[in-house]
Amino acid sequence: MAKLLVLFVAFCLIPIFSVYGKELKLAVVPKFNSVFFEQSKVGCIDAAAQIKGVECIYRGPDISNVRMQDQVINQLIDDGIDGIAVAVTQSKYLVKNSLKRAKEAGIPIITYDSDFDASINEDPNNFRLAYIGTDNYELGKTLGEELKKLRPNGGTLIMQSGRPDSPNLNLRLMGVRSALSGIKYDAPPGRLLNHDSGWTEVREPFFNFDQLDQSVKQMESVMKGKPVKADSFIAVGGWAQNDQALYRKMITPFQAKISSNKVIIVITDTSSEQLTMLEVQLAHINIGQDPYEMGRQAILTLYKIVTKQKYEKTIHTPIMVCTADNFDTCTQSTGL
Repeated sequence: MAKLLVLFVAFCLIPIFSVYGKELKLAVVPKFNSVFFEQSKVGCIDAAAQIKGVECIYRGPDISNVRMQDQVINQLIDDGIDGIAVAVTQSKYLVKNSLKRAKEAGIPIITYDSDFDASINEDPNNFRLAYIGTDNYELGKTLGEELKKLRPNGGTLIMQSGRPDSPNLNLRLMGVRSALSGIKYDAPPGRLLNHDSGWTEVREPFFNFDQLDQSVKQMESVMKGKPVKADSFIAVGGWAQNDQALYRKMITPFQAKISSNKVIIVITDTSSEQLTMLEVQLAHINIGQDPYEMGRQAILTLYKIVTKQKYEKTIHTPIMVCTADNFDTCTQSTGL
């Protein structure tokens, strides 16, 4: 019996190229190259290194642009890629173009970080085989719930997002609004808060289109209270803090406002640079995601799909609430 077990295990460990006659090339395609997505590259490479015969191809546009992302995917198809994990920028465009071509070619498609939204007018399961990443609605709710702890009686709010058509970010906006208002909305991004359980959004969210300098300027206007004033700021991504020098230069003059809670700052993501700034109270709360695990699970899932093994269709990677008080724990536990 023991001998049979050894033979079975040995058979399972046969290198993949001895079965398929070639190495498998599996791609992870971010929205754009950034501090956040770079960690999914590390996860991708680490996972591939653990599976003989598998290569991680990490390739994305330099800026967040759906046409550029579409070109990247088309090039991967031309290069003979065996599977694609994509962080979706604009669902409808990709589904009508490069991802349609990939599907027709029989290349497995999964999404990570950002899934398809309702604009594709069909069940996402008809187009992608799995989603790996943050539960974006729950992330938004966590952002809102943490703000409520510091502003239990409500207040005025300005939010910041990347693009108005970004599926994952709209889910986060809806999650924030649900947490603050107690309302369950029919579809993302929900509705602008207007005296809902004590909360009012004084303007539509800022959209920075993934431009870091623009995100810092938008946040500076919140801190100055010009042209509109609010006592709370939530960013559903980490844009403003992705350039530490730029953020520090902008935020340092407002240190007293932060220390006295005149403006509460809650920001998504927990890179090492962000946690360093959190430690010295240049923000109140950071909510961490795990892009490393997204990239790692993307490769493992694509590998299982290509080799016809069982796989999970949804993998939600963890989030963590980080403050100046639990800085050391967050440093050890977050994927960034």
